[in-house]
Amino acid sequence: MYSRKPVKTSDGSSTIFIPELNESYHSIHGALTESQHVFIENGFKLLKQDKVKVLEVGFGTGLNALLTLVETCKNSQEVNYCALEPYPLELELIVQVGYDKLVQEESIRKVYYSW
Repeated sequence: MYSRKPVKTSDGSSTIFIPELNESYHSIHGALTESQHVFIENGFKLLKQDKVKVLEVGFGTGLNALLTLVETCKNSQEVNYCALEPYPLELELIVQVGYDKLVQEESIRKVYYSW
């Protein structure tokens, strides 16, 4: 298993960096910016159905799932979200990236930590 450590990105959000591979889970230019632009704005928001099924291959930090949950709370869409992750992050790393601080609703934070 490779070592993983949280690092700040240019937009102030964090991502996970794997030094041995010189790879990060998100763009170093902005983890939040990337997920919002790619996954939400140019993916999820284009789906106009009342019921949506999402398959995410590589759950990673859970940021895409968290942003999807925030969006579903805004528009009352029903979402069946399935994510596959062969190497889940330890709770300590999830806490360190601090994505729970991106949302105000305590109920959403609780869901995020339950994953």
